[in-house]
Amino acid sequence: MQFLVVGQWQGSASSRAMRLGDGAAAIAADLPRTATTVIDVPTGAGDRLETAVARYTSVLQVAERVAEEVSIASEPVLVIGGDGASALGGSVALGPQTAFVRISGSSGYRSLNRAQPVAAETAALRILVDRADDLFTGLPVVPAGSVVLAGTRGVEDAETNAVTRAGIRSLDVDAATPDAISAAVDATGADSVYVHVDLDVLDPSEVDGLLEPVPFGLDGAALVERIQAATRGRRLAGAALTGFAPVSPDRAVDDMGVILRAVGALTAASRVS
Repeated sequence: MQFLVVGQWQGSASSRAMRLGDGAAAIAADLPRTATTVIDVPTGAGDRLETAVARYTSVLQVAERVAEEVSIASEPVLVIGGDGASALGGSVALGPQTAFVRISGSSGYRSLNRAQPVAAETAALRILVDRADDLFTGLPVVPAGSVVLAGTRGVEDAETNAVTRAGIRSLDVDAATPDAISAAVDATGADSVYVHVDLDVLDPSEVDGLLEPVPFGLDGAALVERIQAATRGRRLAGAALTGFAPVSPDRAVDDMGVILRAVGALTAASRVS
């Protein structure tokens, strides 16, 4: 597996962006250097350009840089760092028979409305499945029937209803057992899988470095089991691990055990042909 690290998200000096950058750097420090590439991110906050996505130009540049690296890779790529929008560029690894599995506490399916622009991370899945033709033109449109959403909790009714109407297979944190995830992926008919893990799926007691911690999430062992269930018997087309935002670089070390177990599970899956 090759590793692609997204640095400080959107080039912002905000506390949020710096925390995400520190998280990416902490994980990168434990990856093999010869298999790791760090991509530069835009130096400005970006402009929405009258789209439904806040800071659209910055998000687009990161997506394009990730997509370029993924497209030329000779092995599956694990995209690491940033928020949930970092997974957008990795979607170029999806083929017609690839399931997209999002293991996350949030749906990523916020409505796209030009009158009320939203952060890309809150609509990352919606951008892949249901977006305007002029948004992210270089990325594939992922069929809703190929998507499995697992591990959500505390999602607004409007988003839950939109996910259901789209035909996405969705399992909240209680329903997302390993067997249920495996069955949901089976139902897509896919022979390969792309796995996006956003660390907000974890309980705050497991990982301190979360931007918006919500109780009653998974523990580290349960996350590994669900990654294994999603990938078992299928080729891993690629993966993303996002949302690590330690309060400080010193605090990052406390969370690394859980995070590296997830990285290990994805890396192991990449070795299965």
